[in-house]
Amino acid sequence: MKKQNLFSNYLYQLLYQVLVLVIPLILSPYLARTLRESALGIYTYVNSVAHFFVVAANLGIEIHGKRVIAKSTEKEDTLSRTFWSLFALHVAVSLAVLLVYLLFVALFAGPLENQAIYQIETIYVVSAMFDITWLFYGLENFSSVVKKNALVKIVECILIFSLVKEPADLGKYTWICAGSMFAGQAIMLPQAIRVVRPVKFTALDVRRHIKPLFSLSVVAFSVTLYTVLDKTLLGLMSTLENVAYYEYSHKIVLVPLMIVNVLGKVMMPRACRLVALKKEKEQKSQLQYAFLFTTGISMGAVFGLLAVSGLFARIYYGPAFAVCGTVIASMSPLVYIIGIGGILRSQYIIPNGMDRQFNACILLNAFINLTLNILLIPILGIYGAVIGSLAAELFGLCYQIVLCRKAVRVGMIFDTFLPFAGIGVMMCIAVRLLSGFLPQTAAGLLAEIVAGMVLYIALSCIYIRRHDPELITIGIDQLSFRSWRK
Repeated sequence: MKKQNLFSNYLYQLLYQVLVLVIPLILSPYLARTLRESALGIYTYVNSVAHFFVVAANLGIEIHGKRVIAKSTEKEDTLSRTFWSLFALHVAVSLAVLLVYLLFVALFAGPLENQAIYQIETIYVVSAMFDITWLFYGLENFSSVVKKNALVKIVECILIFSLVKEPADLGKYTWICAGSMFAGQAIMLPQAIRVVRPVKFTALDVRRHIKPLFSLSVVAFSVTLYTVLDKTLLGLMSTLENVAYYEYSHKIVLVPLMIVNVLGKVMMPRACRLVALKKEKEQKSQLQYAFLFTTGISMGAVFGLLAVSGLFARIYYGPAFAVCGTVIASMSPLVYIIGIGGILRSQYIIPNGMDRQFNACILLNAFINLTLNILLIPILGIYGAVIGSLAAELFGLCYQIVLCRKAVRVGMIFDTFLPFAGIGVMMCIAVRLLSGFLPQTAAGLLAEIVAGMVLYIALSCIYIRRHDPELITIGIDQLSFRSWRK
């Protein structure tokens, strides 16, 4: 299969992530006013439980799959055996997990209303069996995934607006969300059969995937512990309304975070090949550009959220969700912390096969998050969960910097962090001052956002042009793939 260049992959993935984010942003205020906080709390809680089973079914296939496919593209026979042996193992594990989920629902689903939602979420768990996006990402063919899933997301949005009108429609909402997830995964299988012809494979082909998959499943499950367990514990130790507030605050923080993470996702297969070819200089150059891009976007997002979160929550979600303003502001540092950690993982740790060290990092992250959640949620409620997430992610970033010390200097990170943080502070202050002269309406909020973006982008461009013009050249080389062709 012909590979797309990095710039095309980035655009496809960025456009898809924008769509994935824009649709929830369109739906969120509608759902906040129709389903309301109690029904949304039930859905979020049950979905968080089902998500653990989806992660168990997927093992660490997203990371391992992309990595082995990216390294198998030169020989068609090797590529075919790699894919089909890995897919067979994935199906077997998914079926076992599905049986465990059905047993869990039968024994522990709780109240009758929750049981119905758990049963519908079975479709979500089944969808994990058909998740083969790792094949197309490993082949650097992002357009196939993006086009088909974009269509599914648009249909999902239309169905929600058409059918979900009140809290009693929670079952319909769950059917739509779970069904769209299943459709988005299953729709890729026919193309996979055309791209990678079915071949015979041996038990040895399957066995060679078991160790790295289960090793990386520790990473995937531990990440879930400190990204999804927050909502599960809030539901168990606090109120379902707090689960809804936390989830809908997190949705806003995810917008800039996903945009930042797109770069690491599309550049990881290339980083794997650079490592395989021992091109250390090119890998470091790619890493340097990734730091610049990630820091620039994330610092603007962090201080932008700090500037407008209060007014945004009241206008966007309505008075019932006003508390989300403070929660969003508290969560905003996650954009930078997770963004930089993602670059370290995708550009150095995973390509260099540092699975054991990374597993240790993730397990410690999960332990910190779990411990702080248990200790703080009963006392601080929703803010206990926020503190747990911040502490775990900050520890994880520091640990990963230590793992990458051969290629990454702490000074390299601070050299990009301090200027953009300074620009972010100036932007935040300017927006807050401007807010005093504008009406506290949607039009006023839009004016604040636009003014902050224009100011931040202008100051950032001035800084880069005067102090680091060579980084612009690095970025152009990376996006155009010039450095790879040399």
